[in-house]
Amino acid sequence: MASPLQRLGRRVMMALGLARQTSDTDESKSTPTMQLALAAGEMRSDVPLMQEYGFRSRPNAGCDAVVLFQGGDRTRGIVIATGDQRHPPPNLQSGEVCIFSPTMGSSVIMKADGSISIDAGQNKINVTCESLNVSGDITSTGTITGQKDVVAGSISLTDHKHPVTAAPGETGAPEG
Repeated sequence: MASPLQRLGRRVMMALGLARQTSDTDESKSTPTMQLALAAGEMRSDVPLMQEYGFRSRPNAGCDAVVLFQGGDRTRGIVIATGDQRHPPPNLQSGEVCIFSPTMGSSVIMKADGSISIDAGQNKINVTCESLNVSGDITSTGTITGQKDVVAGSISLTDHKHPVTAAPGETGAPEG
C-alpha cells in the first residue's frame, strides 16, 4: 500500500498531460470539448477546451493539447492550450505576435518594428462597420470600386459638373 506522501506525489505527477486531438472539436455545447489521446493509449472524451477571453479557435484533429487534470484526477481534465506542429505560423521575427489560420495561411502579424501586416492570400478581407476612418495615405495596386458616391473635399464623383468652355476645348475644373 502506498503511503500518503507517495499518493500525493503521484497525483501531482498526473496533474498535467500532453495529448493529441483525435477528432473535430465539438462545438455543440456552450464550452467546446475535445476527444484526446494521451500517453500509453489513454483516451479521454468530452474534455472542455478553455480559451482566453475574447479569443476563440477551433483546433483541427491532430493538433497538440496541454491538459490540466484537476487534483491529478485523470477523469477531470481541461484543455488549457493547443498548438499544431504541422502548420507553424509564418516566419516570425523575435518579438513578433501573430494571429493566423493554419489551414488557410491568412495572418495578421504585429511586427517587431511596430507595423502590422495583414495577409489574406487569395482570399477577401471583409470589413463591416457604420463608418471607417483612415488617418494616413492609402495606396492600392488594384482597382478601387465604390458602390455609391465618392467624394473628394466637397466634390462628388457622381454629381459634380464641369463648366464647358468654347468647343473644341477642354472642360473646366469640376464645380462643387
